[in-house]
Amino acid sequence: MTDPDWHDELVLVAELSSVNNQIARYVLRLLDADAGRREQVGVADECALGGRLVDLGYTLQNRAVHRAAGLDGDGGAIDEEDLRPAPLAPDGYLIRPRCAIH
Repeated sequence: MTDPDWHDELVLVAELSSVNNQIARYVLRLLDADAGRREQVGVADECALGGRLVDLGYTLQNRAVHRAAGLDGDGGAIDEEDLRPAPLAPDGYLIRPRCAIH
């Protein structure tokens, strides 16, 4: 890998680690809220986490495509795979690309 690729890898790993921590806190907060010990997660916080997960999902897909093309020497071809995210259900808030409050 070239130096810029290593930097990108380290940034991705740091982001994944950070979002993993955020997901854990989110789940614990939901459990506490269900048990009546805390307030629900704020809508803005929930929306921000969702957006961050989507962005990281695209980043991981781009990494996979890069590796599959053999650009870093460790990937193999992905035969007939559509790496784009599957479309969401056309009802409710899921069809919106971002939260309505942002």
